[in-house]
Amino acid sequence: MLEALSSGDIVGSRFTDLYPSVWSLWATESWWGTWSNEWFNHPTGQPWSPSTLIWGTLVIPFKGLVPIHTLYNTSLLFNRILGCVAFYMAGKSFGKNHHSGLLWMVTIAMNPLIHGFAVEGIFEGTQIWPLGLWIWAVQTHKYRMATLFGSIVLLSNWYWSLCWAILGLGLGLKEHRCPIWKSMLFSILLCSPWIWHFVQLEGSIDPISSELYRSMGFQFGIPIPNAMTAVNPFAQSNYIGWIVGGVYLYSIFRKQHRLSIFMVSMGFTLSLGLPLLQEFPIVGSMRFPYRLHLLTLIGLCMGYSIVHVKQYKLFVLGILIESTMLSAIDLNIPKSPSTVPEYVHQIDGTVLELPGPLRRLPGDINPSKPRMRYIQYYQTIHERPSGWGLDFNGMVTGNDCFLGTSIVDPYSTEQEKTTPLDERCWKEIDWVVLHTKNNALDEWLLMNQFQQLSTTVPVVWQKVHNTHSK
Repeated sequence: MLEALSSGDIVGSRFTDLYPSVWSLWATESWWGTWSNEWFNHPTGQPWSPSTLIWGTLVIPFKGLVPIHTLYNTSLLFNRILGCVAFYMAGKSFGKNHHSGLLWMVTIAMNPLIHGFAVEGIFEGTQIWPLGLWIWAVQTHKYRMATLFGSIVLLSNWYWSLCWAILGLGLGLKEHRCPIWKSMLFSILLCSPWIWHFVQLEGSIDPISSELYRSMGFQFGIPIPNAMTAVNPFAQSNYIGWIVGGVYLYSIFRKQHRLSIFMVSMGFTLSLGLPLLQEFPIVGSMRFPYRLHLLTLIGLCMGYSIVHVKQYKLFVLGILIESTMLSAIDLNIPKSPSTVPEYVHQIDGTVLELPGPLRRLPGDINPSKPRMRYIQYYQTIHERPSGWGLDFNGMVTGNDCFLGTSIVDPYSTEQEKTTPLDERCWKEIDWVVLHTKNNALDEWLLMNQFQQLSTTVPVVWQKVHNTHSK
């Protein structure tokens, strides 16, 4: 991470969700008051739910002062640090001692699961600190603070929100403390407008196959250490660790901890991605069940917080070294370009960047992901709308007018390449930027029917050849 921070690049892999995360951080401001995305599917826009609602709102005052890629890098660093602090506080309040706090911090906040989100550029996945602070507030009987942090959990990440709901259920049953549930109810009521908005959007997502759902769940087997594998930008991880697993088994044999067993069982079951779970509301719509492994980690920590470890410093260090070196997640976070070409500063109208996004199901390899650099990241610089309708968490809304441009896409299927060019939406496009050269599209753009549209818009075609962005 330090290498990317010092070089001015963006921290994360361009092959996954990095540029969409940077764009979401920038675009959150425009979501307030519109409750939709006005930047894509021009001129109508499309439904959208920011993945960075909390942090994207916090950085609004700094957007005019600091470049968006710097804001993203700084935000990621702050979230990683806050996650460590929050789960140290949670562990210390749960185990009533310093070493319990360190164990929670290393096992949860520094786990390969969370590190993997930073590798992939899934910014919202690193926002675990509200959940840690909620546990701390509940354990210290600060229920007003718990209401606040519970609300932030709900607004930050819906996977962590499910973990929060199950944790609240278990803690309330164990301690017979209705204030926990009252606090959670207040959090839900405070966030009810957002929850309703989010649920309405998620209801339009097409289901995925049971095979794909299972592939996004817990994977059995011993992972090959990252040092022995090639660089991999895809960072799905359910790593538990030999030390953590061994100590947990020792702890539950020494003293039964029903709450811990309940949390581990729930986290493990939900993270499996069993096809049967797709039939359940909320759970079935979570397309990446492996992320619910966070609940398993919290349950493990609850179990070994009750075990007194004499050499706890060596114990914590051992967990950190093991999870860093033996997990399959790359130790080094990659970096991606933050620079933009000169033409970006010239764009002053609706733009269509080609080749565009490919429609692929979540979990399928999508070779158009790196294109989000010029489709989304460049938009944070020129601040002009796009004719493309984008896929947000599997939700595609918009017209199909530009599917015919697949003729310039080397990764499109044969069927996609045979889609005819459609004239319906081109009158809304002021700029066409080609990132690859194709004579067929050149000729089509120069045909009479496209030139006739030039009388209704300032600029029909400002073409930049050979600006291929890898």
